[in-house]
Amino acid sequence: MSRGDSYFAGLKNTLEGVVANLRAKGIVERHLAFGGEGQPPARKPTVPTDARSEFLANRAMGDWAERMLSVALVRALPEWKVVQYGSTDCIAAGHPEFKTRYLAGLEETRRFGKRPDLLLFLAGAAVEADVSERSHADTESLVKQAVAAVEVRSSKFEALTYMALRKRQRDAGKTTGRERPSFTVKVEDLVIVYRWLEQHHVPESYCQVFFDSIFAINFLDIFATIASGRGFTVETPEKSQEKATIMIPITNGTQIGRATAIPTFAAEHRVTELGRHDAYVVPQGGGFELDAVATRRVFLAQS
Repeated sequence: MSRGDSYFAGLKNTLEGVVANLRAKGIVERHLAFGGEGQPPARKPTVPTDARSEFLANRAMGDWAERMLSVALVRALPEWKVVQYGSTDCIAAGHPEFKTRYLAGLEETRRFGKRPDLLLFLAGAAVEADVSERSHADTESLVKQAVAAVEVRSSKFEALTYMALRKRQRDAGKTTGRERPSFTVKVEDLVIVYRWLEQHHVPESYCQVFFDSIFAINFLDIFATIASGRGFTVETPEKSQEKATIMIPITNGTQIGRATAIPTFAAEHRVTELGRHDAYVVPQGGGFELDAVATRRVFLAQS
């Protein structure tokens, strides 16, 4: 059995517990249908018609996080090549081409699963730096040669600062809120991440990029945590459009990086076809240093 096959077998073995525990928490059955293609939509999907400043700001944060992690990976792990795989499409809702691209993306995800943001290959692999515009059929055999895959998320917090303050408050006898930030994985994403892993057998990790640090957890550990029934909660945060979301404390994962520079921010704005001005801020600069040993251990699902 290959390393990838062994990895997916371990993931598959968690499904009984994952389904049972999420069902017990009231998650609807369509989010528990693991394996194979998704069902065609019963009705025509609703396509967003406009992108407002919050969406644009969140996208800018996500793009920044991917860039920072990619640069840090190249520096820390020169034996790997970082390849952009997830969408880098800058077309926002309201653009004439948006509807076509949006619906095509939904169909690809339904059939093949959710593309990770980044793929890691051995440094000598014959693959270009960006395959995000290439179709599933065009990249399938190539993707299966990847060493690891990464889903990147950004945060507006400094995680180390957050946890240090909570500790001081707790030591002073004060009642505090959440003691540490969380990895946040939408329940509806579990099925489509699993679908991609089922087809490709490439170890995939979830990286949360904070302004002062980077924490990571492998999806095998996310599924195993849910299957265990411990170490997570299911919440419906406003920032996730009140969708059911798995919350796992970041300390259940691994800190793989620390900031070497905090970004600055610049104001940008977009004018819609109707003449509305949406202003938002974009992070600029910054940097991270990764722990190569810890990063490799998480990304390759090594115990």
